[in-house]
Amino acid sequence: MLWILQNYVITLLRDKGGANAVEYALIMALVAVFIIAGVLAMSGAIGTLFNSMASCLGDAPACNTGTF
Repeated sequence: MLWILQNYVITLLRDKGGANAVEYALIMALVAVFIIAGVLAMSGAIGTLFNSMASCLGDAPACNTGTF
């Protein structure tokens, strides 16, 4: 019975599939952090753009199209 457990543990230690999965998970987490940081950094500029577009739609003759 002990040798079955030993063989199972040795097989688990030799298996590299788990390490690859962890590496891919870390890469995906890093990409997600960069995406979130980019969206947060650009949120102010995008909000300003949409606000100026909304004001132009409300008063088209007085609209300054140079902001787009």
